[in-house]
Amino acid sequence: MDLKAIMDEAAARREEQERGMAERLQESVAPLFILDSDGHPDRIGSCVLVCLDSDFFAFTAAHVIETAGSAPLFAPSEGRGGKLRRLPPCTGRLSPSKRENDLDVAVLALPADKLGAFERRIFLTGEEIDHDDEPDDRGLASFYLVLGYSASRTQVKISRGKRQIHQQSFRSSTNPVEPSEYLQENLSQADHIALDFDHKEIVVQRKRLNPPKLQGVSGGGIFHISRETKRGPLVAIATQNRRNSRLIVGTRIKHFLSMARELKATLAEHSSDER
Repeated sequence: MDLKAIMDEAAARREEQERGMAERLQESVAPLFILDSDGHPDRIGSCVLVCLDSDFFAFTAAHVIETAGSAPLFAPSEGRGGKLRRLPPCTGRLSPSKRENDLDVAVLALPADKLGAFERRIFLTGEEIDHDDEPDDRGLASFYLVLGYSASRTQVKISRGKRQIHQQSFRSSTNPVEPSEYLQENLSQADHIALDFDHKEIVVQRKRLNPPKLQGVSGGGIFHISRETKRGPLVAIATQNRRNSRLIVGTRIKHFLSMARELKATLAEHSSDER
């Protein structure tokens, strides 16, 4: 019996399963672009698409939207890329993101009849979202998946004339750190999740690789995945890479759900006033 061959085969099977899982989820996690002064696409971050009670939202980091300012947002129509399309005007709400440990929450309410670049994508709903703010799990039966889109030039090819985007998603399988590290980082564990991410220890297809810079991954999704089913809910939105501490930090999804409910109530009130 060749034990090494068996282990290699098992590892290859796991990697293939994770690749398929990432391809499925990247239909719900999209890169966001603005146009630079020359009219060329410039990636500013990622977002996660969520449907709550038949209303459509994009969750991202507040600093991503602040970077865009008043500029229109663009996105490709499919997970693997495609024609860059302008997003329709959408109502947004942001939390402050001026200090390192702020929540950094942004929610965009998307018009249901004009989803634009997102009309062919899959919006997460129901059990695909951690509505109950479940405690972190550091056991062997699950892992945490970070999924977003790096702004590194090696990860995206842009046909500028046609505004055609060919892209690779960034993903990392990891686990939450010990509670003591939250104290060291001055992070509230109730508000944030901190995940191990040592850029020197990234392995793909059993080879150690240097990952792309994580600029652009902000606003991407953090999912709690069962090793058995390769499925699990969205639990946080990625907001920081603390490279010196070897951490990816996310804001827990409960804050985005709360902001989405507030935004929905505000829109309903305005709609009622206009009648």
